[in-house]
Amino acid sequence: MFCSHLIVPLCPIMQQRQYQVQTEAQLLKLSPLQLMTTKLLELPIVELEQRVKDEAIDNVTLETESREEETPDPEREANEHEENPDNEGEMDEGQDSATDYDDDMFDSDDVPVAGKYSGEERQDMPIGDTVSFVDGLMEQLIDFDLTTHQRTLVEYLINSLNDNGFIDVPLHKIADEMLFQHNIETDEEELEEALKVLQQFDPAGIGARDTRECLLLQIDRRMNDKEHLLGEKYFLLEEGRRIIDEHYDLFVNNNTEKLARLMGISPTKLKLVFDELKKLNLHPGLALTESAKDRVGSAVPDFIVETDENGLVNCRLNNGELPVMHISKDYLNQLKAYEKTERKLSRSEQDFVTYTRNKVEAAKLFIDAVRQRNETLIRTMRAIIKLQKQFFLTQDTDDLNPLILKDVAEEAGYDISTVSRVRNSKYCMVDGRIYPLSFFFKHTRSNAQGETVDADKAKEMMRQMIKEENKEAPLSDSQLSELLARQGLNIKRRTVAKYRDEMGIPPVQKRLST
Repeated sequence: MFCSHLIVPLCPIMQQRQYQVQTEAQLLKLSPLQLMTTKLLELPIVELEQRVKDEAIDNVTLETESREEETPDPEREANEHEENPDNEGEMDEGQDSATDYDDDMFDSDDVPVAGKYSGEERQDMPIGDTVSFVDGLMEQLIDFDLTTHQRTLVEYLINSLNDNGFIDVPLHKIADEMLFQHNIETDEEELEEALKVLQQFDPAGIGARDTRECLLLQIDRRMNDKEHLLGEKYFLLEEGRRIIDEHYDLFVNNNTEKLARLMGISPTKLKLVFDELKKLNLHPGLALTESAKDRVGSAVPDFIVETDENGLVNCRLNNGELPVMHISKDYLNQLKAYEKTERKLSRSEQDFVTYTRNKVEAAKLFIDAVRQRNETLIRTMRAIIKLQKQFFLTQDTDDLNPLILKDVAEEAGYDISTVSRVRNSKYCMVDGRIYPLSFFFKHTRSNAQGETVDADKAKEMMRQMIKEENKEAPLSDSQLSELLARQGLNIKRRTVAKYRDEMGIPPVQKRLST
């Protein structure tokens, strides 16, 4: 919270005075550590490994070594054991918790060391099925509380996206198409609301009707994301939004001179705004397509979960080839030497001290961010295991509980956006079997009586019924609905038909003909 003082002149006919008025505004400013942690949180282990390598190349004070090469430090290990004598529990983090450090950055005893883990070898596992462009979006439906009709509309819009992730058909035409081709009644207003839901999906910009709307959706997402509510960054996004919203033609034609005049900002500031806008994605659908292709090869689990016959679930991070990181003692010793010298430093020596100080601070920040990232990952995974413990023990899909991002966020003590970042692009190995983290977030629907219906379970029961049906007298959707009701799942005929279509099972007439 901050206060600003506004100088307000009085009316000219009165004595000229000035007085101060206090106004209050609230700004959320995250620390550099929090911002860095947020960025690293989105990375799966393979991308984090590359990120560490890149950071070590860019920062001469950050040194790395493989765990096999790490030289044990008995004194440090003794101190760590003394601080955490009980480090073996139901779930092993495989990661030191975040630590506070003294302000004296030149004391090597206080320099943080990251990467001292349990030495897990990376485990690559093949994935049998590729998650398609459409499937990746369908999975995100679990994050929204929708009626069956609303969900149908959103699903239809997902299937109407072009390769760029845009809706390039007018909504009134989609409404007509749904009615005449699929007997689904809706109107443009309902589809507009469904589209607003779809436009909240990842990646930002999906579901836009044109490039301009795509850019505005991405800017709004960034401005509404509290991790980006920083003074200069927010200003650039705000000005960028004005340009796209009010002067899009000038933007497209790169008419910077007129834009600067209309916006009332300098050419230098306008260039910074343009640089920020260049970070936006003009083809959000391609990002999903490439992501799906990337999953064809192999998956590297970010978590290793093992169970035993006593009902215990042990979880640790898979650190792959992530190296041990520490700050160079050579550079620290040089800084300490310059700090203690009584002679006046030369210009080049002063430049060296300034440069090295900045690099050491950057290295400390990066190491701390990696630690906090891993702590966030393990706490989130612990929450998922707690809420889905029966499944982890049996690995029976019937034991999966309904679970959404909000549930895990409350259990782990994080924001929903944080849990979403952990879930995306992460995998978990449970007793040797690989699951995407999104697997543990299970979608449910409500029937006409308001009871929770497990869609996956209903589909599996339907699949089994159809498999065992009399091929000369196949079960109709109404009969399937009745059979499900006898087993406790009260699902209407039209919902049964929808589930059947989703599973790719033909209607009764076509099953009879085959």
